[in-house]
Amino acid sequence: MDEVRGVAGTMKKSRKRFLFTLCGQTGATGLSLVTLWLALWSESPSPAFFGWATLALMVFRVTVRLSNGPKLILESDQVVRHARRVLSTEVAIAMMFICAAFLLGWPLTRQAALAFFGLNLAAQLVKLLAVRVVLTYMRAREPRHHDRSCEQQALIIGTGRQAKAIADQLMDSPELDTLLIGFLDYHRNNLWRYRDVPLIGHPDRLPEIIATCQIDALIIAVEAVDLPQTREVFEIAEQMGVTVCLMSEIFPTQVSRVRSTSISGLPSLVYRAVPENPLALLAKSLLDRIGALVGIVLTAPIMLAAALWVKLDSPGPILFKQVRTGLNGRSFQMLKFRTMVVDAEARQAALHTRNEMSGPVFKIKDDPRITRPGRFLRRYSIDELPQFFNVLMGQMSLVGPRPPLPKEVADYEPWQHRKLSVKPGLTCLWQVNGRNSIDFEDWMKLDLEYIDNWSLLLDAKILARTLPAVFKSDGAS
Repeated sequence: MDEVRGVAGTMKKSRKRFLFTLCGQTGATGLSLVTLWLALWSESPSPAFFGWATLALMVFRVTVRLSNGPKLILESDQVVRHARRVLSTEVAIAMMFICAAFLLGWPLTRQAALAFFGLNLAAQLVKLLAVRVVLTYMRAREPRHHDRSCEQQALIIGTGRQAKAIADQLMDSPELDTLLIGFLDYHRNNLWRYRDVPLIGHPDRLPEIIATCQIDALIIAVEAVDLPQTREVFEIAEQMGVTVCLMSEIFPTQVSRVRSTSISGLPSLVYRAVPENPLALLAKSLLDRIGALVGIVLTAPIMLAAALWVKLDSPGPILFKQVRTGLNGRSFQMLKFRTMVVDAEARQAALHTRNEMSGPVFKIKDDPRITRPGRFLRRYSIDELPQFFNVLMGQMSLVGPRPPLPKEVADYEPWQHRKLSVKPGLTCLWQVNGRNSIDFEDWMKLDLEYIDNWSLLLDAKILARTLPAVFKSDGAS
């Protein structure tokens, strides 16, 4: 009798989903027709044209819907992600319709076709937003065990932190069309439950549970120590045709961000502890090159005057080329105007006891090795202007952690090496927060804070604060 009820319930749910999909496609087609009518307002096409247009739009829409396949079991219908799906769908439908119109000689001019394309896309996105707002409100008001016809049922293997996090997401986000029916766990007993969702047994019972409970998806969220014995569970779900979602946080992370990818067709998880936004990073690279060119042009008279002063004041080269450590430990020659006597590095050992900085960095106030022009150039950071050429060559960025010396890097603690995971820069949070008045550990923390919170807006704020800091000579020596 229970099996009969289960089959009847499944058939009823399938009918409701079919009707729900049919109504949605019909409504979307009607909206497309309204936009088509608006696009052809001045041309007054015949009723027969709109009849054929209705049939074509419905056929195209159903065809695209079927070609997309079923929605991923745990795919969020949040507006941004769903909007991308709507965008690709409506572009395909509009292109198919416009091609059919031109091939069949329908009264659709190029201007009207473009108007239809734009109006239809805008209307479908507005419809998406309205539908999602209404559905989210309605689902939030439904009881926990209400029979929601579009929901699919999921089971979580695991009861740890990661399993609870995904359970919270499923239960607290009405836009996810997935109902959590229970947990399976290797270690707990059947009395355990989380937020009124029960533990329904050991993973060994998975075949029985899949066969009797209409499971649509299995979410594997076990701890790392349980992964070896989860292989059999995965194979069972795969054999029985159940979608398997493997939670990516196999190893707990502190700062890394995880994304899925493939290497030569093999699925892979990538853990990155640095910013990963291709468009923003591309924009940063372009702005670096443009900013470096602008900086070189604007400061050319200042650099020329500084070069003459350095050359006339003391013997030695105008530029000081120093090996620094850049992105991921790569060495490069950083350019500066020479502000010290030629044998400055050889004389550093005798001054070691006067070092005023903590950690591996060496800086002292009133350094006797600094030349007369060097004090002025350092005070207003003019000595660093040649680094615009390092930025132009791609060795540095306008904004980023200051590049350290190789001997400083050799004394870094493991957590401090993350500073090298991004390209070094002309200015950074340390530069605009007091420079030499900040001790080494706080300096490192500011660099890591920059990496963890990087954005183009943050770069703009740092650049905006750099000039006032330079003119005030805050922390300079």
